[in-house]
Amino acid sequence: RVDYLFETETVEDQEDTVRECKPFFVNLKELGKTEIAHLRGVGLMHPQSSSTSSNADDESICLLYEKHAQYMSRAFGTISSSFVSLDASRPWMLYWTLHGCDLLGDLPNVETLNGIVSTLQACWDHASNDSGGFGGGPGQMAHCAPTYAAVLCLGIIATSEGLSEEVATRAYKFLEKIRKPLLKWYLTLQEPNGAYRMHLDGEIDVRATYTIVCVAKLLNIMNEQHLVSDTVVNFVRDCQTFEGGFGGEPGSEAHGGYTFCAVAALHIMGRLDEADIPALRGWLVRRQMTYEGGFQGRCNKLVDGCYSFWQGGAIAIVSTIRLEGDPWLESTELPPLLCVERLLQRYILLCAQDVNGGLRDKPSKPRDFYHSCYNLSGLSVSQHCGKLAYGHPASSLVAKTHPCFNIRIDRAEKILRHFASPD
Repeated sequence: RVDYLFETETVEDQEDTVRECKPFFVNLKELGKTEIAHLRGVGLMHPQSSSTSSNADDESICLLYEKHAQYMSRAFGTISSSFVSLDASRPWMLYWTLHGCDLLGDLPNVETLNGIVSTLQACWDHASNDSGGFGGGPGQMAHCAPTYAAVLCLGIIATSEGLSEEVATRAYKFLEKIRKPLLKWYLTLQEPNGAYRMHLDGEIDVRATYTIVCVAKLLNIMNEQHLVSDTVVNFVRDCQTFEGGFGGEPGSEAHGGYTFCAVAALHIMGRLDEADIPALRGWLVRRQMTYEGGFQGRCNKLVDGCYSFWQGGAIAIVSTIRLEGDPWLESTELPPLLCVERLLQRYILLCAQDVNGGLRDKPSKPRDFYHSCYNLSGLSVSQHCGKLAYGHPASSLVAKTHPCFNIRIDRAEKILRHFASPD
């Protein structure tokens, strides 16, 4: 623990968070029979594990697969009026929950997948000159963020031919249909300095660059009509701050979400080496909290489960800086992950899991679809780009996600292969 020179409001918040997490880091060997029985009853402790063995803490805790999948599946049906604030985030809700269920190995049935494709088709916004993108809901204007989420959803469904060849083909055909309109629309968002806007007359930040580059790479339109150029790379590079991380635009504070977007975009464009890697590496590793084990999003902020992926994914990418190509698709032996996997996995499994299903920011916060997705994504990155270091070996493992695209690696490979020569 750090001894603080001054007691400030943020120091008090940090101390409160430590006290909040401390009860979840209990030593299992010190628990009584009733407490052990309770943990087994709710599914957090494996029924055949021993609470007295030397590695009981590390190998006893389980991921609540079925409960998390049931919780996220709520997004595929009728949801309550409390979700009205997410009316412009329908593709996002579908992505968070579909990808989360996919990592758990529990995709919804064929009828539901078909319905998701129909919903996304309704969100497609036809702009002028045969261009277009996805809006946050039916009748809403095209926006880079829901477009990214929609394409990833369609990619997951298109590569789920084992469930239904018909639905997978439908998703692929829709992606093939929108490739050229998407390219035209993306080009209308580009500024002379290489930056992209999130939507027509919208804000400029590195999220737009990442979401565009990610989709363009998957659909094989990245190298067409100067969608990616030196000026695009320069804009992203200029978003790096004196701290080492990246802000949303040049001159902004370094932030975990923007840092991931910048790092992933530069890697996809094959230009990550143009960033200040030592400064970036240093900023990223300092974001892992010493006691809690999870990541904070910015300097002097609190731990938050979603940064398990935003910071964890960026660390996974930076850790492979000396490797060529796509090491996750090429099954290259990966170097050690630049974080303590055990502490991160412990935070996710003990502090982020809601025993009723779903995952959260921290124990005092409610579960939600967003945090469920990114906690599971961060768990995947730490287990497969690093190593399984905490949790029951057979009952805490999730599927492998690609740290740049954040869909399962096998699905990313199939999509890239399909669109390698789409015409």
